[in-house]
Amino acid sequence: MLSSATRASASVKTAGRPGSQLYTVDLEGPDGTDHLPPVVLVHGFGMGLGFWARQLDEIRKHRRVLAFDLPGMGCSDRPKFTGSTTKEAEDYFLGAIRDWQQGMGIQRMILVGHAFGAYLAATYALRYPKSVTQLLLSSPSGLEKYNKYHDHGDVHLIMSVLWRLHVTPQSLVRALGGWMGRLLVRSFAAARFVGESSLSLGQLTDYLYHLWVLRSDAEKPYRLLVGIGGYGRKPLCDRMHKLKAPATFIFGEHDWRSHAPADNLLPRLPILAKVVLIRDATHHAYLDNSSHFNALVTGTLTRGQDGRASAKKEPSLYAPSPSRRSNLGSQVSE
Repeated sequence: MLSSATRASASVKTAGRPGSQLYTVDLEGPDGTDHLPPVVLVHGFGMGLGFWARQLDEIRKHRRVLAFDLPGMGCSDRPKFTGSTTKEAEDYFLGAIRDWQQGMGIQRMILVGHAFGAYLAATYALRYPKSVTQLLLSSPSGLEKYNKYHDHGDVHLIMSVLWRLHVTPQSLVRALGGWMGRLLVRSFAAARFVGESSLSLGQLTDYLYHLWVLRSDAEKPYRLLVGIGGYGRKPLCDRMHKLKAPATFIFGEHDWRSHAPADNLLPRLPILAKVVLIRDATHHAYLDNSSHFNALVTGTLTRGQDGRASAKKEPSLYAPSPSRRSNLGSQVSE
């Protein structure tokens, strides 16, 4: 997934507590930026750091940039999860990220997260406010609470039952294995990443298959934090009023996840925050329109050396879009 140039210049390492170390790609920024907070990319559930391939080379032109595989995913360690509460589930992920940050010797950082990675970035900033100078949250999971009075449809009901029975797309791939498992992954990749020109369907299938086929306990704490449709068990909308770092909420123009909850949240936030819609993009805006996504990230770096957000808008990045939500949403990867 990473380009040959990125692989050649990147420092690949692991950091964190033994047994829960995170596989990391670390790229140096330009001269004179070593003292500035680095950009740290946090991928979504069921994904891996390779999905940030289009961001790494661009961001490194402005700042040191790092990406890691979350615990229980990718090439990172896969520690057992024995908890049963939302706090224990958050500890599983946030504890590993905290150990990683300290192991890497990073004092402050700018967190860029997608979906479940955005949820973790926000909760990390809430727990360790002095460690995060800015948040860029792309289509964050867990932002809103589940509304039992809303008609979520029959498909949502079926998926919810399977979810409670611990049946996930990843577990199905592991059970099927071989060509049947690859066929399932290929079907997902073809539907989700249609139109990708620089990433072939074969590359995506191979990468996702190897991400999913390995057994992982990360699915257990994930289910305690996020329900079908991306609703939060302990939703961010009830906690973000304590946020200290400036925040930018990013959604694709055609994102299945509605940006309305983020719009409604802005007046209640004590810090500078904004909502951005990326044109010609779906849930994976960082892939669908990487040039605008990257411009948004790097723009925050060039406007302020500490990565603080600016109230200025970039019209080319914004697009009017009605709120959209499918009955099912994204259940395979978050």
